[in-house]
Amino acid sequence: MTEKLPKGRLRRPKLTEKQRYMIEHLWNDLKMSQVAIAEEIGCTQSTISHELQKGNVLNWDHLSRQAVMSISSHARIKYSSARGQYIATQRSIRHGEGSLFTPALKKTIEHWVNEEHWTPEQIASKVQSVDVSSGTIRNWIRHGMLDVKPYVYRRRHPNKMNKRESEIAEQRDRKKEELAYLQEKLKEQDALIPRRISARSESALTRKQFGHWEIDLVCPAKTESEDLTHRAVILTLAERKTRYYVCVKLPGRTAQEVVIGMKAFYKEYGHYVRSITADNGSEFRNINFLEYVQKDQKTKVYYAHPSSPHERGTNEYKNRELRRYVPKKTTFSKLTQEKLTLITDKINAKPMLKALDGDTPKQRFEKEVVKMNRYRRNHLKKKTSDLNGQNSSLSEG
Repeated sequence: MTEKLPKGRLRRPKLTEKQRYMIEHLWNDLKMSQVAIAEEIGCTQSTISHELQKGNVLNWDHLSRQAVMSISSHARIKYSSARGQYIATQRSIRHGEGSLFTPALKKTIEHWVNEEHWTPEQIASKVQSVDVSSGTIRNWIRHGMLDVKPYVYRRRHPNKMNKRESEIAEQRDRKKEELAYLQEKLKEQDALIPRRISARSESALTRKQFGHWEIDLVCPAKTESEDLTHRAVILTLAERKTRYYVCVKLPGRTAQEVVIGMKAFYKEYGHYVRSITADNGSEFRNINFLEYVQKDQKTKVYYAHPSSPHERGTNEYKNRELRRYVPKKTTFSKLTQEKLTLITDKINAKPMLKALDGDTPKQRFEKEVVKMNRYRRNHLKKKTSDLNGQNSSLSEG
Protein backbone atom coordinates (compact mmCIF):
# COMPACT_ATOMS: atom_id res chain seq x y z
CA MET A 1 0.00 0.00 0.00
CA THR A 2 1.55 3.27 -1.09
CA GLU A 3 1.64 6.30 1.16
CA LYS A 4 -0.97 8.91 0.26
CA LEU A 5 0.12 12.51 0.56
CA PRO A 6 -2.30 15.28 1.55
CA LYS A 7 -4.10 16.94 -1.33
CA GLY A 8 -2.02 19.64 -2.96
CA ARG A 9 1.27 18.29 -1.57
CA LEU A 10 3.99 16.94 -3.83
CA ARG A 11 6.95 14.83 -2.83
CA ARG A 12 9.91 16.70 -4.29
CA PRO A 13 13.17 14.86 -5.02
CA LYS A 14 16.11 15.59 -2.74
CA LEU A 15 19.17 17.46 -3.97
CA THR A 16 21.94 15.34 -5.46
CA GLU A 17 25.68 15.78 -5.06
CA LYS A 18 25.97 17.20 -8.63
CA GLN A 19 23.28 19.77 -7.87
CA ARG A 20 25.16 20.83 -4.73
CA TYR A 21 28.31 21.38 -6.83
CA MET A 22 26.23 23.53 -9.18
CA ILE A 23 24.86 25.55 -6.26
CA GLU A 24 28.40 26.12 -4.99
CA HIS A 25 29.51 27.43 -8.41
CA LEU A 26 26.40 29.53 -9.07
CA TRP A 27 26.39 31.09 -5.60
CA ASN A 28 30.10 31.53 -4.77
CA ASP A 29 31.49 32.25 -8.25
CA LEU A 30 28.65 33.70 -10.35
CA LYS A 31 26.90 35.45 -7.40
CA MET A 32 23.45 34.44 -8.68
CA SER A 33 20.36 35.00 -6.53
CA GLN A 34 18.53 32.20 -4.75
CA VAL A 35 15.54 32.54 -7.10
CA ALA A 36 17.76 32.29 -10.19
CA ILE A 37 19.60 29.25 -8.78
CA ALA A 38 16.26 27.58 -7.97
CA GLU A 39 15.12 28.06 -11.58
CA GLU A 40 18.45 26.73 -12.87
CA ILE A 41 18.43 23.66 -10.60
CA GLY A 42 14.70 23.00 -10.90
CA CYS A 43 13.63 23.29 -7.26
CA THR A 44 12.01 25.80 -4.94
CA GLN A 45 13.69 28.90 -3.57
CA SER A 46 13.19 27.65 0.01
CA THR A 47 15.18 24.50 -0.84
CA ILE A 48 18.11 26.67 -1.99
CA SER A 49 17.81 28.84 1.14
CA HIS A 50 17.90 25.83 3.48
CA GLU A 51 20.80 24.28 1.55
CA LEU A 52 22.87 27.48 1.74
CA GLN A 53 22.34 27.68 5.50
CA LYS A 54 23.23 24.01 5.91
CA GLY A 55 26.45 24.25 3.89
CA ASN A 56 27.57 27.70 5.09
CA VAL A 57 31.16 27.65 6.38
CA LEU A 58 31.06 31.19 7.80
CA ASN A 59 29.93 32.01 11.32
CA TRP A 60 28.52 35.32 12.56
CA ASP A 61 27.45 34.43 16.12
CA HIS A 62 29.67 37.18 17.51
CA LEU A 63 27.51 39.82 15.77
CA SER A 64 23.96 40.90 16.50
CA ARG A 65 21.17 39.87 14.14
CA GLN A 66 20.80 43.47 12.94
CA ALA A 67 24.50 43.67 12.10
CA VAL A 68 24.42 40.32 10.31
CA MET A 69 21.39 41.27 8.19
CA SER A 70 23.16 44.46 7.13
CA ILE A 71 25.81 42.34 5.37
CA SER A 72 25.04 41.28 1.80
CA SER A 73 23.85 37.70 1.43
CA HIS A 74 26.79 36.62 -0.75
CA ALA A 75 29.28 38.02 1.79
CA ARG A 76 27.33 36.45 4.65
CA ILE A 77 27.13 32.95 3.15
CA LYS A 78 29.98 30.95 1.64
CA TYR A 79 28.54 27.62 0.53
CA SER A 80 30.49 24.33 0.63
CA SER A 81 29.00 21.49 -1.42
CA ALA A 82 31.13 18.97 0.49
CA ARG A 83 29.74 20.14 3.83
CA GLY A 84 26.17 20.15 2.53
CA GLN A 85 26.52 16.63 1.11
CA TYR A 86 28.17 15.37 4.29
CA ILE A 87 25.34 16.67 6.52
CA ALA A 88 22.67 15.31 4.13
CA THR A 89 24.31 11.86 4.04
CA GLN A 90 24.76 11.80 7.79
CA ARG A 91 21.08 12.60 8.33
CA SER A 92 19.96 9.94 5.86
CA ILE A 93 21.66 7.09 7.73
CA ARG A 94 19.51 5.57 10.42
CA HIS A 95 21.80 4.85 13.36
CA GLY A 96 19.05 3.36 15.54
CA GLU A 97 19.90 5.72 18.41
CA GLY A 98 17.45 5.48 21.23
CA SER A 99 15.85 2.31 19.81
CA LEU A 100 13.71 0.21 22.15
CA PHE A 101 14.76 -2.97 20.35
CA THR A 102 16.37 -5.46 22.77
CA PRO A 103 17.11 -9.22 22.58
CA ALA A 104 14.51 -9.93 25.27
CA LEU A 105 11.82 -7.94 23.44
CA LYS A 106 12.78 -9.66 20.17
CA LYS A 107 12.32 -13.09 21.74
CA THR A 108 8.95 -12.13 23.25
CA ILE A 109 7.50 -10.75 20.01
CA GLU A 110 8.76 -13.70 17.96
CA HIS A 111 7.03 -16.09 20.40
CA TRP A 112 3.67 -14.34 20.15
CA VAL A 113 3.87 -14.03 16.37
CA ASN A 114 5.27 -17.45 15.46
CA GLU A 115 3.83 -19.69 18.17
CA GLU A 116 0.61 -17.94 19.26
CA HIS A 117 -0.10 -16.40 15.82
CA TRP A 118 -1.00 -13.01 17.26
CA THR A 119 -1.01 -9.89 15.11
CA PRO A 120 1.19 -6.87 15.98
CA GLU A 121 -1.95 -4.98 17.04
CA GLN A 122 -2.92 -7.74 19.48
CA ILE A 123 0.63 -7.94 20.87
CA ALA A 124 0.98 -4.17 21.33
CA SER A 125 -2.37 -3.83 23.12
CA LYS A 126 -2.46 -6.98 25.28
CA VAL A 127 1.13 -8.10 26.07
CA GLN A 128 2.30 -5.95 28.99
CA SER A 129 6.01 -6.64 28.51
CA VAL A 130 5.85 -5.22 24.95
CA ASP A 131 5.92 -1.43 25.25
CA VAL A 132 6.00 -0.50 21.55
CA SER A 133 3.31 0.21 18.97
CA SER A 134 2.05 -2.20 16.34
CA GLY A 135 3.58 0.01 13.64
CA THR A 136 7.01 -0.34 15.26
CA ILE A 137 6.65 -4.15 15.32
CA ARG A 138 5.71 -4.18 11.63
CA ASN A 139 8.70 -1.96 10.80
CA TRP A 140 11.03 -4.34 12.66
CA ILE A 141 9.57 -7.26 10.71
CA ARG A 142 9.86 -5.39 7.41
CA HIS A 143 13.55 -4.57 8.05
CA GLY A 144 14.36 -8.15 9.01
CA MET A 145 15.05 -7.42 12.68
CA LEU A 146 12.57 -10.11 13.79
CA ASP A 147 12.72 -13.76 12.70
CA VAL A 148 9.10 -14.21 11.62
CA LYS A 149 7.94 -17.33 9.76
CA PRO A 150 7.21 -16.53 6.09
CA TYR A 151 3.64 -17.85 6.13
CA VAL A 152 2.51 -15.68 9.06
CA TYR A 153 1.48 -12.66 6.99
CA ARG A 154 1.34 -14.25 3.51
CA ARG A 155 2.34 -10.96 1.94
CA ARG A 156 5.66 -11.74 0.34
CA HIS A 157 7.52 -14.67 -1.01
CA PRO A 158 10.49 -15.53 1.24
CA ASN A 159 12.96 -14.96 -1.60
CA LYS A 160 11.54 -11.50 -2.27
CA MET A 161 11.75 -10.67 1.44
CA ASN A 162 15.41 -11.67 1.57
CA LYS A 163 16.09 -9.67 -1.58
CA ARG A 164 14.55 -6.57 -0.02
CA GLU A 165 16.61 -7.02 3.14
CA SER A 166 19.80 -7.33 1.11
CA GLU A 167 18.90 -4.18 -0.86
CA ILE A 168 18.43 -2.22 2.39
CA ALA A 169 21.77 -3.50 3.72
CA GLU A 170 23.53 -2.54 0.48
CA GLN A 171 22.01 0.96 0.58
CA ARG A 172 23.23 1.47 4.15
CA ASP A 173 26.72 0.23 3.25
CA ARG A 174 26.90 2.58 0.27
CA LYS A 175 25.82 5.55 2.38
CA LYS A 176 28.36 4.70 5.07
CA GLU A 177 31.12 4.52 2.44
CA GLU A 178 29.97 7.86 1.02
CA LEU A 179 29.93 9.34 4.53
CA ALA A 180 33.49 8.16 5.18
CA TYR A 181 34.62 9.61 1.83
CA LEU A 182 32.99 12.97 2.57
CA GLN A 183 34.50 13.03 6.04
CA GLU A 184 37.99 12.51 4.60
CA LYS A 185 37.29 15.22 2.04
CA LEU A 186 36.28 17.65 4.77
CA LYS A 187 39.41 16.78 6.73
CA GLU A 188 41.52 17.60 3.65
CA GLN A 189 39.77 20.98 3.50
CA ASP A 190 40.59 21.43 7.20
CA ALA A 191 36.85 21.71 7.98
CA LEU A 192 35.42 21.28 11.47
CA ILE A 193 33.12 18.27 11.85
CA PRO A 194 30.67 18.11 14.79
CA ARG A 195 30.50 14.55 16.11
CA ARG A 196 27.51 12.79 17.65
CA ILE A 197 27.82 11.23 21.08
CA SER A 198 27.15 7.84 19.49
CA ALA A 199 30.58 8.09 17.81
CA ARG A 200 32.35 8.31 21.17
CA SER A 201 34.69 5.42 21.97
CA GLU A 202 33.66 2.51 24.17
CA SER A 203 36.38 3.35 26.70
CA ALA A 204 34.91 6.84 27.13
CA LEU A 205 31.36 5.52 27.38
CA THR A 206 32.23 2.96 30.07
CA ARG A 207 34.55 5.36 31.97
CA LYS A 208 37.49 2.97 31.64
CA GLN A 209 39.83 5.55 30.12
CA PHE A 210 41.02 8.74 31.80
CA GLY A 211 40.80 12.10 30.06
CA HIS A 212 37.22 12.32 28.77
CA TRP A 213 35.46 15.46 30.04
CA GLU A 214 31.90 16.81 30.08
CA ILE A 215 31.29 20.55 29.74
CA ASP A 216 28.44 22.91 30.60
CA LEU A 217 27.60 26.49 31.54
CA VAL A 218 25.94 27.46 34.84
CA CYS A 219 24.02 30.68 34.22
CA PRO A 220 22.93 33.36 36.71
CA ALA A 221 19.43 34.63 37.42
CA LYS A 222 17.95 36.83 34.71
CA THR A 223 17.99 40.49 35.66
CA GLU A 224 17.15 43.78 33.94
CA SER A 225 20.12 45.51 35.52
CA GLU A 226 22.57 47.20 33.15
CA ASP A 227 25.51 46.17 35.36
CA LEU A 228 27.68 43.93 33.17
CA THR A 229 28.91 41.96 36.19
CA HIS A 230 25.47 40.33 36.39
CA ARG A 231 26.18 38.68 33.01
CA ALA A 232 28.91 36.49 34.53
CA VAL A 233 28.54 32.71 34.08
CA ILE A 234 30.47 29.67 35.31
CA LEU A 235 32.12 27.28 32.87
CA THR A 236 32.11 23.80 34.43
CA LEU A 237 33.97 20.66 33.34
CA ALA A 238 33.86 17.19 34.90
CA GLU A 239 36.20 14.28 34.14
CA ARG A 240 34.13 11.13 33.57
CA LYS A 241 36.34 8.47 35.18
CA THR A 242 37.49 10.31 38.33
CA ARG A 243 34.48 12.71 38.65
CA TYR A 244 36.99 15.54 39.09
CA TYR A 245 35.34 18.97 38.80
CA VAL A 246 36.72 22.26 37.42
CA CYS A 247 34.99 25.67 37.41
CA VAL A 248 36.04 28.84 35.59
CA LYS A 249 34.22 32.15 36.00
CA LEU A 250 33.54 34.01 32.74
CA PRO A 251 32.32 37.59 32.23
CA GLY A 252 29.65 36.35 29.79
CA ARG A 253 28.54 33.44 27.62
CA THR A 254 29.61 34.58 24.15
CA ALA A 255 31.80 32.32 22.06
CA GLN A 256 34.89 34.47 22.59
CA GLU A 257 34.41 34.46 26.37
CA VAL A 258 33.93 30.68 26.42
CA VAL A 259 37.17 30.28 24.44
CA ILE A 260 38.97 32.44 27.03
CA GLY A 261 37.70 30.09 29.75
CA MET A 262 38.83 27.06 27.74
CA LYS A 263 42.31 28.56 27.40
CA ALA A 264 42.52 28.86 31.19
CA PHE A 265 41.35 25.25 31.53
CA TYR A 266 43.83 23.91 28.95
CA LYS A 267 46.67 25.83 30.55
CA GLU A 268 46.30 23.71 33.70
CA TYR A 269 44.67 20.48 32.50
CA GLY A 270 45.47 20.38 28.77
CA HIS A 271 47.76 17.32 29.10
CA TYR A 272 44.89 15.28 30.54
CA VAL A 273 42.18 15.90 27.92
CA ARG A 274 41.27 13.31 25.29
CA SER A 275 37.71 14.38 24.42
CA ILE A 276 34.96 16.77 25.48
CA THR A 277 31.21 16.07 25.48
CA ALA A 278 28.91 19.11 25.31
CA ASP A 279 25.23 19.88 24.93
CA ASN A 280 23.80 21.60 21.86
CA GLY A 281 24.10 25.16 23.20
CA SER A 282 25.18 27.77 20.66
CA GLU A 283 28.25 28.65 22.75
CA PHE A 284 29.63 25.12 22.24
CA ARG A 285 28.57 24.58 18.62
CA ASN A 286 30.15 27.89 17.69
CA ILE A 287 32.90 27.87 15.08
CA ASN A 288 35.29 29.72 17.42
CA PHE A 289 34.90 27.07 20.13
CA LEU A 290 35.41 24.25 17.62
CA GLU A 291 38.44 25.90 16.06
CA TYR A 292 40.20 26.29 19.40
CA VAL A 293 39.30 22.91 20.95
CA GLN A 294 39.14 20.64 17.90
CA LYS A 295 41.64 22.32 15.58
CA ASP A 296 44.18 24.04 17.83
CA GLN A 297 44.12 21.61 20.78
CA LYS A 298 43.46 18.45 18.68
CA THR A 299 40.64 17.41 21.03
CA LYS A 300 37.54 15.63 19.71
CA VAL A 301 34.23 17.31 20.61
CA TYR A 302 31.06 15.20 20.91
CA TYR A 303 27.49 16.54 21.22
CA ALA A 304 24.75 14.90 23.27
CA HIS A 305 21.24 14.52 21.92
CA PRO A 306 18.86 17.46 22.50
CA SER A 307 17.03 17.38 25.86
CA SER A 308 19.23 14.51 27.10
CA PRO A 309 21.08 15.78 30.22
CA HIS A 310 21.54 12.16 31.40
CA GLU A 311 24.13 11.73 28.64
CA ARG A 312 26.30 14.19 30.59
CA GLY A 313 25.26 12.89 33.99
CA THR A 314 28.55 13.54 35.79
CA ASN A 315 28.56 17.22 34.89
CA GLU A 316 24.87 17.66 35.77
CA TYR A 317 25.39 15.99 39.16
CA LYS A 318 28.37 18.21 39.96
CA ASN A 319 26.45 21.31 38.89
CA ARG A 320 23.76 20.44 41.44
CA GLU A 321 26.44 20.24 44.11
CA LEU A 322 27.75 23.64 42.99
CA ARG A 323 24.26 25.09 43.41
CA ARG A 324 24.41 24.27 47.14
CA TYR A 325 27.11 26.91 47.44
CA VAL A 326 25.80 29.21 44.68
CA PRO A 327 21.98 28.98 44.82
CA LYS A 328 19.71 29.54 41.87
CA LYS A 329 18.02 32.93 41.31
CA THR A 330 21.30 34.68 42.22
CA THR A 331 23.99 36.35 40.14
CA PHE A 332 27.74 35.72 40.24
CA SER A 333 28.77 39.37 40.38
CA LYS A 334 30.35 39.04 43.85
CA LEU A 335 31.79 35.58 43.24
CA THR A 336 35.52 35.70 42.54
CA GLN A 337 37.59 32.98 40.89
CA GLU A 338 39.41 32.42 44.21
CA LYS A 339 36.11 31.72 46.01
CA LEU A 340 34.99 29.50 43.15
CA THR A 341 38.22 27.50 43.36
CA LEU A 342 37.67 26.96 47.10
CA ILE A 343 34.17 25.68 46.38
CA THR A 344 35.40 23.22 43.74
CA ASP A 345 38.13 22.04 46.14
CA LYS A 346 35.41 21.21 48.68
CA ILE A 347 33.39 19.33 46.03
CA ASN A 348 36.46 17.37 44.90
CA ALA A 349 37.29 16.51 48.53
CA LYS A 350 33.92 14.81 49.15
CA PRO A 351 34.14 10.99 49.20
CA MET A 352 31.90 9.22 46.69
CA LEU A 353 30.84 5.94 48.27
CA LYS A 354 29.30 4.21 45.25
CA ALA A 355 30.96 5.77 42.22
CA LEU A 356 34.54 5.76 43.59
CA ASP A 357 34.30 3.16 46.38
CA GLY A 358 34.73 5.81 49.06
CA ASP A 359 37.60 7.69 47.41
CA THR A 360 37.44 11.39 46.64
CA PRO A 361 37.60 12.77 43.06
CA LYS A 362 40.84 14.53 43.95
CA GLN A 363 42.50 11.27 45.07
CA ARG A 364 41.45 9.43 41.91
CA PHE A 365 42.46 12.33 39.67
CA GLU A 366 45.95 12.55 41.18
CA LYS A 367 46.44 8.79 40.72
CA GLU A 368 45.40 8.97 37.07
CA VAL A 369 47.71 11.95 36.48
CA VAL A 370 50.66 9.95 37.84
CA LYS A 371 49.77 7.00 35.58
CA MET A 372 49.42 9.17 32.48
CA ASN A 373 52.70 11.01 33.13
CA ARG A 374 54.49 7.67 33.65
CA TYR A 375 53.01 6.31 30.42
CA ARG A 376 54.12 9.39 28.49
CA ARG A 377 57.66 9.18 29.86
CA ASN A 378 57.92 5.50 28.91
CA HIS A 379 56.47 6.18 25.47
CA LEU A 380 58.93 9.03 24.88
CA LYS A 381 61.84 6.90 26.11
CA LYS A 382 60.87 4.04 23.78
CA LYS A 383 60.46 6.41 20.86
CA THR A 384 63.89 7.95 21.54
CA SER A 385 65.58 4.54 21.81
CA ASP A 386 63.97 3.36 18.55
CA LEU A 387 65.15 6.52 16.80
CA ASN A 388 68.69 6.09 18.15
CA GLY A 389 68.68 2.46 16.98
CA GLN A 390 67.67 3.52 13.48
CA ASN A 391 70.39 6.18 13.38
CA SER A 392 73.06 3.71 14.54
CA SER A 393 72.03 1.14 11.93
CA LEU A 394 72.17 3.81 9.21
CA SER A 395 75.67 4.91 10.34
CA GLU A 396 76.90 1.31 10.32
CA GLY A 397 75.46 0.78 6.89
